[in-house]
Amino acid sequence: MFASFGAAVAFVSATLVTGWLMVRPGRRRDDGIIHPIQFGPWHPLALEASDGLRLHAWVHLSRKAHPNDWVLLLHGVRSNLTAVQNRSRFFSRRGYNVVLLHFRGHGGSGRSRISWGYHERKDVQAAFEFIRSLRPGEKMRVGIDGISMGAAAAAYAIGDGLVDPDWMIMESCYDNIHHALKNRLAMRFDSSLIPLISRPLELVVEHLVRLRAEDLDPAKAMEKALCPVLLLAGDSEQVLKKVEVEYLYGCIPEPRRLVLFPGASHEDLLAFDPRRFAKAVGGFLRDFAPRSSVSA
Repeated sequence: MFASFGAAVAFVSATLVTGWLMVRPGRRRDDGIIHPIQFGPWHPLALEASDGLRLHAWVHLSRKAHPNDWVLLLHGVRSNLTAVQNRSRFFSRRGYNVVLLHFRGHGGSGRSRISWGYHERKDVQAAFEFIRSLRPGEKMRVGIDGISMGAAAAAYAIGDGLVDPDWMIMESCYDNIHHALKNRLAMRFDSSLIPLISRPLELVVEHLVRLRAEDLDPAKAMEKALCPVLLLAGDSEQVLKKVEVEYLYGCIPEPRRLVLFPGASHEDLLAFDPRRFAKAVGGFLRDFAPRSSVSA
């Protein structure tokens, strides 16, 4: 009897700890300095989300870009601006101004528990509205490139009608939290234990971040997308199965493109295969993201 009670206490304790580890904020970082990148100056930016949370971001103005052409770069969970600096270089060289956003609970932004993109959708909205406010009355062409949780946050912002980008790139995005959680658990536990662990863990996370697991469904949110979408993923993902990538892709309305990276797991696809990334994204931008002349 005591052994069973002890095992139950251990299970509950482990579930609570694991749930907290899933949503704990990232480490606070000093973002007063950013590595210099060519093609234009950097400017720090302070934003405020609709719920009052303070956000930190950087603006990278490309010397090759028209003032109306922008990209919003969104990092993954517990990542930071360094993960998207190479993408800022990539887009600035191709004639886009860039906003690099630190999500809540990350970097220099306000402390907050991580909700795997759901509450972070408000951060996407704040950055998007900032870009649109720069030239009132003019047509601003704003694209989004989101990585993992960043792509999910953008999907939720689109699904809720908070943003309407002209185009979107989704990199390594989960289709729903049920699959994402089970895939991560399968990397550490025997498959027979996954059904016993996953639901209690979901309940803990639901309580900690005050949402329902059913709300964490980027695939459903992307059914409302009205812009061209490029979906990128590795074909050797453990966190995100290939069949789940294909399901997410099937939920996205046309026009859409899917590009898989052979041998890539849940990692930086630009660093993994720069040529394939440049070909896929460059072709997508040429076809679906026309830019203004710099001299206009």
